Amino acid sequence: MGKVTPSISPLIRTKNLFQRLWGWLTEPSPKITERDQRRQAGLLSGLLLVLMAGGALVEGITVLLINRPHYTGYLDTIAGICVLAIVYWTSRTRHLRLASLLTVFIAMLAIFATSWSQPDSVQGGFLDYLILPLWLGSLYLNLKEIICVIIVEILGLLIFPFLVSEVTLNDVLIGPFSFVFIMSILLIVITRHRNMLEKDRNTDLIENEKQSRREAARAEALLRVTARLNAQLDLEALLTAICEEVTRALNTPVSLVALYDQKQNAFYSATATGLSPDLVKNMSPFPKALYDETTTAFGKVFGLPDMQLFPNLPNFELLKQQDMRAIAFATMEYEHEVIGSLTAITLGESRHFTEDELLLLRGLAEQASLAITNTRLFKDARRRLEHLQALRAIDIAITSNRDLQEMLNILLEQITKQLQVDAAVILLLDETKEKLEFGTSRGFQTSTLRYTSLRIGEGMAGRAAQQHQIVHIRDLRIDPQTLINASALMAEGFISYYAAPLTAQGQVKGVLEIFHRSLLDHDDEWLGFLETLAGQAAIAVESTSLFEDLQRTNDELTKAYDATIEGWSHALDLRDKETEGHTQRVTELSLQLARIFNLDEKGLLYVRWGALLHDIGKMGVPDRILLKEGPLTEEEWVIMRQHPVYAHEMLQPIQYLRPALDIPYCHHEKWDGTGYPRGLRGEEIPLVARLFAIVDVWDALTSDRPYRAAWSHGKTLAHIQAGAGQHFDPQVVERFTNLISQS
Repeated sequence: MGKVTPSISPLIRTKNLFQRLWGWLTEPSPKITERDQRRQAGLLSGLLLVLMAGGALVEGITVLLINRPHYTGYLDTIAGICVLAIVYWTSRTRHLRLASLLTVFIAMLAIFATSWSQPDSVQGGFLDYLILPLWLGSLYLNLKEIICVIIVEILGLLIFPFLVSEVTLNDVLIGPFSFVFIMSILLIVITRHRNMLEKDRNTDLIENEKQSRREAARAEALLRVTARLNAQLDLEALLTAICEEVTRALNTPVSLVALYDQKQNAFYSATATGLSPDLVKNMSPFPKALYDETTTAFGKVFGLPDMQLFPNLPNFELLKQQDMRAIAFATMEYEHEVIGSLTAITLGESRHFTEDELLLLRGLAEQASLAITNTRLFKDARRRLEHLQALRAIDIAITSNRDLQEMLNILLEQITKQLQVDAAVILLLDETKEKLEFGTSRGFQTSTLRYTSLRIGEGMAGRAAQQHQIVHIRDLRIDPQTLINASALMAEGFISYYAAPLTAQGQVKGVLEIFHRSLLDHDDEWLGFLETLAGQAAIAVESTSLFEDLQRTNDELTKAYDATIEGWSHALDLRDKETEGHTQRVTELSLQLARIFNLDEKGLLYVRWGALLHDIGKMGVPDRILLKEGPLTEEEWVIMRQHPVYAHEMLQPIQYLRPALDIPYCHHEKWDGTGYPRGLRGEEIPLVARLFAIVDVWDALTSDRPYRAAWSHGKTLAHIQAGAGQHFDPQVVERFTNLISQS
């Protein structure tokens, strides 16, 4: 379907055409740019068009309807229209003022000329129309020019009777003069009042514009400051940026940031621009009580034109020496908590800070307090994260490292890093001597502490161990107390000292000593983390001690197991004289072969135990069969082949020997599956059993027996090689051959 175009009535089209035509006829000159002047120019052009069209229309009707054969008034109308056309053309140019003046005077002259040519019109009140030029002039002329026009009209009215004999002075005074005079007075009053209103409105607009510009400048400054401060995560850099922005915003040579310390209940000068760092450092703290008194008197944001008139201000003498004068002060607060203060200061000249400047300083203080709070929160969060990472590293060291010295070194590395101290030492408690002995240290320039040996209660470290609590010396220069090696420590420049007991399950394991080369004022979080690190160190010491004790016990138990198994093996050799020494030989050779297959230490231990107990099952074989000198019968072989089963039944209930069962239970299995007791085949046979099977046959054939002499090594090795793939694992045979050849 085609698009339907809505129909437009002829009336609407005519109206639109007339509007476009009227807009074109009254369009001001492009050179007139101000909106008010363009509106006045359009109004004047439209008024002139209406006058020309109206004059032509009225004159045309007059010519058609008047019954005067010699009427020539239309010539005056044509002349007037031509003059108005010239003025209209002038109004379309940039000469708006000239056009308005011409319009006013032409209208005034036209009224006088018409009245002069037609005196009868005066009696009809035609001269009263002189108010129209005045009204028109009030739109385009100033008050002085309007008064001039009024004077011209009044003079014209007074002179008019002397020029026109048909009109008397009384006719003018009673009629048009009194009307024009009164209306002129009223027009002057109204125009003056209008001008005053316009002036007031313009003043308000200018003031509002200035205020808007000031607010925009303040907002722009705050946005710039916000963007810069939010980009700072380091507190020192942030404070420097705050000072620079205060100096820039208030155009002062000096700015100062002070931070509030809750512990000391005072403001401390932190950073300044325009002052030397030494001068800032030498400024005394600003007590909170004095701050409260000052803000009560002046407010939290105030300006002083000359601070030297207020000698009670803190650091007055110091500031006076620098010839500091005017100050602008603002409190930094965040959620009703005082953070610090901002101060802008002039040098050598007094100054009254404006309300806008104080508002700007207040905004800067709000942004600065937020940025400082965020930076502190970021610093705290990062510090806590580092603390967690340090504790994690210590936990890993405790669980994965059994070397006490290495573990203590890791502890001290984390302790000095996280607590931000210069040196630390760990003293370990020797429970047999009941003394604290040197464990390890970090950050010392001398080795004096390596020879430390303290009784419980001796020195600060001994006192910490005795009292089970942290002891602290804030300043060793004035309070060394009973610190051992105090002179050597003072020589290293240490000032602050802490000693924390290493306590685990209520038992002291040692003492952690902390040293710092400047005053170290702790807070609760720092002290709590010190206790945590001391606790971790105690756990590390206890864990290592427990592991060493357990390892020592395990070694002793392993030796006991080994001795017991060797005893059993020796008992078997005593029962079967034919195989005496066989067990020790096959055990040693099996271990050599097992090492070739890269068995670990625990696997080698189980190989040793399995080899020593490989014939333990023969304890279940009757002596008449085991010690029989002649060949065994088929029934006797059935019983003899049960000895691996007897070994399994004997050793299975013993938990620590279960991993060693493979050799006693499976060493008579064969690679091709023809062995006993279970007929296992190939890799179903445990590796250690396959190793031992070869070693067992080797030792049996190379040893003398009552019923035959020992075979040579070459013959025995050939026999074993011939059994590869049938009796023995071919890979094991190959490596065993290499082992025998090398030995």
